[in-house]
Amino acid sequence: MEVEGEKAMEVAEDVGHAYGDWFKRYMRLFCRRFLEWFLVYLFGYYNVSFGWLMAPLFFLVLRDKRAKEKQTKFDIIRSIANADEKDILQEIQRFSNLPSWVTFPDMERVEWLNKIIRQLWPYAGHYVQDLCKFSIEPSMRVAFEEYKLNGFKFEKIILGDTPPRFSGVKVYDDTSRHEIIMDMDFAYAGDCKFEVSVSKFKMGIKDLQISGRMRVMMKPLVRQIPLVGGLQVFFLNNPDVDFNLIGLADVFDMPGLSDILRSIVIEQIAHMMVLPNRYPIQLVQDIDIAELKCPSPAGVLRINVIEAHNLMKKDVGIMGMGKSDPYCILRLGAQKFQTKTINNTINPKWDYYCEFLTDVIRSQELEFEVFDVDDGPAKDDFLGRANLDVHDIWKSGEVDMWVPLSDAKSGRIHVRASWLDLSDSAGSLELQLEEIRALQTTTKNPLHSAVLMVWVDSAKKLNSIPDPFVRLHVGNTQQETTVRQRTNDPVFEEGFTFLVRNPRTQELKIEVIDHKTSLVQGKIELDLNVFLKERNMEVKNEEYSLSGASGGLASLKLTLTLRILKTALKKDDGDGGPKEKGVPVKPERKASQPAVVESVEEVMSSAASPLMHMAPPTLKIEDSELRQRTNAAGIHGIGRIELTVKYGPRNNLVVVVHQITNLQVEDDGELPDPYVKLYLLPDRSKDSKRKTDVIKDSCNPKYDERFEYSIPPNELTRRTLEVNIINKKGLLFLQRSPKMGQVLLDCGLLDSDKVTQWYDIAPAMDEDDE
Repeated sequence: MEVEGEKAMEVAEDVGHAYGDWFKRYMRLFCRRFLEWFLVYLFGYYNVSFGWLMAPLFFLVLRDKRAKEKQTKFDIIRSIANADEKDILQEIQRFSNLPSWVTFPDMERVEWLNKIIRQLWPYAGHYVQDLCKFSIEPSMRVAFEEYKLNGFKFEKIILGDTPPRFSGVKVYDDTSRHEIIMDMDFAYAGDCKFEVSVSKFKMGIKDLQISGRMRVMMKPLVRQIPLVGGLQVFFLNNPDVDFNLIGLADVFDMPGLSDILRSIVIEQIAHMMVLPNRYPIQLVQDIDIAELKCPSPAGVLRINVIEAHNLMKKDVGIMGMGKSDPYCILRLGAQKFQTKTINNTINPKWDYYCEFLTDVIRSQELEFEVFDVDDGPAKDDFLGRANLDVHDIWKSGEVDMWVPLSDAKSGRIHVRASWLDLSDSAGSLELQLEEIRALQTTTKNPLHSAVLMVWVDSAKKLNSIPDPFVRLHVGNTQQETTVRQRTNDPVFEEGFTFLVRNPRTQELKIEVIDHKTSLVQGKIELDLNVFLKERNMEVKNEEYSLSGASGGLASLKLTLTLRILKTALKKDDGDGGPKEKGVPVKPERKASQPAVVESVEEVMSSAASPLMHMAPPTLKIEDSELRQRTNAAGIHGIGRIELTVKYGPRNNLVVVVHQITNLQVEDDGELPDPYVKLYLLPDRSKDSKRKTDVIKDSCNPKYDERFEYSIPPNELTRRTLEVNIINKKGLLFLQRSPKMGQVLLDCGLLDSDKVTQWYDIAPAMDEDDE
């Protein structure tokens, strides 16, 4: 009887809690609706202007619409995050064929990883609380102070029962033997809850959603258990973040406030673990901690945003003609730059230069977003975005192309991107300075010739038990370590990277500061010109005395490395060796191209050559001549086209039209005006069509224009890319076909190892539709 009584009491408590939650929701909704109708009554009673009535109604409608959109998005992400990947793929397989690279054993291995994370998730709560309190809270406090909101503090942290989910795991097999690199899709749409206080107001965040492409680097590999010395965890690009507000902030959950909170949250995530920032985890003691926490960058991207063309019109004038006030934002991971605004134009010319420190080459994309300045209360109007693959820039050394804007009705952007390697030779400096001087004649943006890496290890014998941190200056750039609490001998173990305009004239300034009193404990000033004379331009584990410190015994242990920027050479597809910049790569015979003997027979038969009547000896000389001829004009003798075709990580088919060689002249000897038109078959609609510019009077036009198609992987095997070469001078009413030739590419047979190839142009199979 006692057991039954206890069960009855538990049931009664559950019913009471459920009824209490329902009553709270009902009363909250009732109070909100009562307030709305009461306001309407007051407006009518006092004969207030109808405009004052519409403003709050518009506010409420916009708020409800935003809430519904967020809830729909959250439900979709949560369903994906909580479902088994194998079940999702089985549902997809019911309707379409999966790509050949997707296998269910792979999915089972991913599910095994998610099951382990699900089992460990309840034990992660204390770790997350410490991370929020000691790492995130101080930086959030500083971020809120910029908006005049003081005293940020975590009041309650509830991690919830739903763990993050990983899928789409890819392990690279062509890396260094001392590391393992693994990419995966990260998705979190859990039931966590954070309550915070800011300026004595309490608010909170729930229904947090984070999704993005994450990389885990296991390095170095060691000969002792656990066989991995450390982990580096980071997002390749800024993840998608969204959440719902609770408490006082829920009343004001409008785009203005929520966008501020969202930007702060994204900024803190980027500061922790979006490249070039990493979240390091040390697993064994005897490893190079500097290489784990702050590895050297792979190189530098120098970007020139030249201009844009035919942007969307957002500002409507009196006569109905519209223009825009466009600017462009560039992002690579957590790094961000912005061009100036050009007023009243849809064809802006920026000629803007910037430089990105680049830590990884694979699977990272440089993002361009174009906006129209809006003077109203809403945020600026979006005009489109474009992406460039960092690996493509690294491989080519330099790219100069027009890129169409996606998520826009019209518009494209002209971009020049160069890859700069890091050299340990001081002799490379003068060459880079000469290149910069030549570029500075056309731009006022500062360009850099070197990279300085500083590892702040530790300090000794500081005064009066301070809360010390280190502040570093190079030119106008300033960076700081985290604060160490109440110690005379702080250990920092933090690394920093600076772009240097000219190491011959600049210096590194370092200050050790007490956070409590803001008093400087000591200073160091180092002339960077000195490091040009050091071996390999680096100084390791050097202890520098702090000037201005009382007693003269305080010191700071540093490792400093200087590297000179050097214009990269083009990487070869074949053996991986470098090629001189500007020298064209000799085209190779493709798998789809017939052998040389077959090409000889085809050319001989099509041209009705006298060689047909000769005996077929071993034609060494003839084969050589014909091979040169077919390499130049293709096996059909009407030209060749260089294309880059690859399937990207964002489920997008990327096509770059580089150039065409040896097109035929017209019958009257006139040069053609060629352009390239693309269709992604079987779709021949306007949405599938892409076109390059027309190049006037040329048989060897160069385009370097980039196009994208958004296509799910399961549809790739059913698509064919049709590449048409059109002569703009062709006139249909004179019975002259404007189509000069075409190339058909089966998207299901794309070679991921050779994305840039030369293709022989074949005769057109049908008349063009223009």
